[in-house]
Amino acid sequence: MCLLLCGCKSVQKMSIQEIIDNGTNKTVNVYNTYRKGYKYNLPKGLGVLNSSDYNEVIMTGNYKYYLYIDAVSYYNKVIETYEVKDKCYYSKPISFEDRYGYIEINEVGKDKYLIEIMYNYAKIEVIVKKADINVTVANAISVLTSIKFNDNVLKKMLEEETSQFGDMEFNIFETASENSEYLQAMEENVYKDDEIHDSDLIE
Repeated sequence: MCLLLCGCKSVQKMSIQEIIDNGTNKTVNVYNTYRKGYKYNLPKGLGVLNSSDYNEVIMTGNYKYYLYIDAVSYYNKVIETYEVKDKCYYSKPISFEDRYGYIEINEVGKDKYLIEIMYNYAKIEVIVKKADINVTVANAISVLTSIKFNDNVLKKMLEEETSQFGDMEFNIFETASENSEYLQAMEENVYKDDEIHDSDLIE
């Protein structure tokens, strides 16, 4: 897990905004997870449970992080604004240089919080206990910040295989709150036929 973001100040003692700011300010030059059209760095302690096209399930401890890469929006440079929601446990836009997104956290049950972070044309959704929010946000923003796209590969894929991007409609610019169709779809193993088990999964 990501225990420290800067100096000796632990994640648990940082505010969510501090975690986001420190995470997005980092420059990633090392990658350990490679996919068709993109790559990213997976923090120590996390492992890929399964993967299919632009959807992945990342595991750590008792939690599953549902990652979706929006290659189409990235290639077309789609930009949408996020409006802060006062009724949420936490709601803020994210912006750093030419990257943008949002973080939204909603209580969805007794000590259950749905974290949604969209950044760098990708989104992570995960439900955790309140005590684990900070570490989870740190892990998620670390993954999202590290994503690097391969423009040439994406262009070729979009031209030759555009149908694959319509297999699962999911708008990363819209929040899901407790009615997350994406989380429900992932739980139902929508992409079970293409499932890939990663040997690097840390149990």
